[in-house]
Amino acid sequence: MSDIDNTIHALLEALQFSPTNIRLRKHIAEMLMQAGRYSEAIEQWREVYQQTEDPDSALSLSEAYYKNNQFIEAKKTLKPFLTAKSTADSYLLFSHICYELGDDQEAGDAYQKAIERDQELSDPEYLVQLLARGAQVPQKILVEGDHEDFMPEDIVERPKITFQQVGGLEAVKDQIKMNIVYPFQQPALFKSFGKKVGGGLLMYGPPGCGKTYLARATAGECQAHFISISIHDVLDMYIGNSEKNLHNIFELARHHTPTIIFIDELDALGASRQQMLHHHGRMLTNQLLTELDGIDSNNSEVLVLGATNSPWFVDASLRRPGRFDRILFVPPPDLEARIEILQLHLLGKPIDAIDYARVARPMERYSGADIQAVCSIAAERVITQVMKSGKMRPIRTEDLLEALKVCKPSTLEWLATAKNYATYSNGANAYDDILAYLKKIR
Repeated sequence: MSDIDNTIHALLEALQFSPTNIRLRKHIAEMLMQAGRYSEAIEQWREVYQQTEDPDSALSLSEAYYKNNQFIEAKKTLKPFLTAKSTADSYLLFSHICYELGDDQEAGDAYQKAIERDQELSDPEYLVQLLARGAQVPQKILVEGDHEDFMPEDIVERPKITFQQVGGLEAVKDQIKMNIVYPFQQPALFKSFGKKVGGGLLMYGPPGCGKTYLARATAGECQAHFISISIHDVLDMYIGNSEKNLHNIFELARHHTPTIIFIDELDALGASRQQMLHHHGRMLTNQLLTELDGIDSNNSEVLVLGATNSPWFVDASLRRPGRFDRILFVPPPDLEARIEILQLHLLGKPIDAIDYARVARPMERYSGADIQAVCSIAAERVITQVMKSGKMRPIRTEDLLEALKVCKPSTLEWLATAKNYATYSNGANAYDDILAYLKKIR
C-alpha cells in the first residue's frame, strides 16, 4: 500500500468517529482524487454536497463524475450551478463534459465563456477539435487565445487583385480558370459531373515569374480567403510542433471556406522522403500528405496551391491524384506578356512614347522580376540625370535599353538545370512543358 493510500485509510478511520466533520471529508475526497480513486471520491463529495449544498462542492463532485467517465451525472450535477459558480474553471469543465456527450455547440459556448474569463486556459488543440465537429466558436477566440502553437486569424487574407493585374501567362491563367476559378464560381455544375471544389495544384518554374502573385490573383478571382505560408511559418525547434502548426493552418482554412492555401517553396515542406536524412523532415511531409487527403481531412472548398522552383525535389507521392494532381509550368513571359509587364511597371511614371516591342524583344529569357528590375534601373538612371542637370525629363526607350545592358536574365541557371532534368529524368513525361518551352526559344 502506498503512502497516500495509508494516509487515506487513517483519515477514513478518523472520519468514522466524526462523520459530520465537513473539512475532514473534503480533505479525504481531494486525496482520493489525487490517488485516482474516483468512485470513492464521488461518495465523499456527494455527502459533502448533501450537507452543504455548496456550489464548490457541486463543481468537485462533477469533476469526480467526469474523471470516472460518468458524463451524464457530471452534466446533471454541474449545469444548475453554472450561473452561481460562473468561474472559468467551471465553464471549461462543463465544455469538456458536453464534448464527451456529443453536445458540441454547448461545448463550444462553454469554452468561449471560459476563455472570456481566463485567457490562460486557452487550449488550441481542443478548440480545433471543437471546430472540426462543427461547433460555432467566435473567431475572436482564435485571435485572443495567447498560445504559441495556434495560428492567428490575421494570416487569412481577402486579396483584391485579379488576373487583370497579372501580365501575360494567358495559357496558365486559362488552365487555372478551368481547374480552380470556374469550380469555385459554379460548384453545382462541376459537382454534377463528379468534379469536387477543392484539391491541389502545383505551379513550378524559374524564380521571379509570378507564381506567388498568380496565386494571390487566383484567390481574388474566386473571391476566396487566402492563406500564404512558407517553411518559416511552419518549422519549430521542438519535435512535433511543426506538424501541429501545419495542421492548425489547415484547420483554420477549413473554418474559413472557401479558402486557398498557398504553400511557397513546396519542396521545403514536401521534400522527397527518400532523400531526407532526418526523421522529423519525413514526418512533416507525412503530415502534409495527411492534411491533403487523409481520412479525417474534410477539404471541401479548400484548394491548396503549391509553388516551387525545384519540382524534382518534391516528394513523388504529393503529385498523385487527390493531392497535387494538376501541375502547371509557369515559364518566363513571352513577347506579348513582356510588353504588358513593362506597361504595368511603367504605369504612373513620367514616360515618353516608349517603343515597348523594341525593348521587350531582346528580353526573351527575362522573368517578370527581371523586367521590373529593368524598369527600376531605368528610372534610377533618369533620376540621376535630373538631379545633375536640374531639368525634369521622362523615361525614354533608350533608358530601358541601357538598363538591359546592366540587368541580365536571372533564369539562365534554372533553365540549364531544368533542361538536364527534362532530358534525362523525365520518366513520367512530367517535364514535357519545359522541353516544349526550350524548343520554342531556340
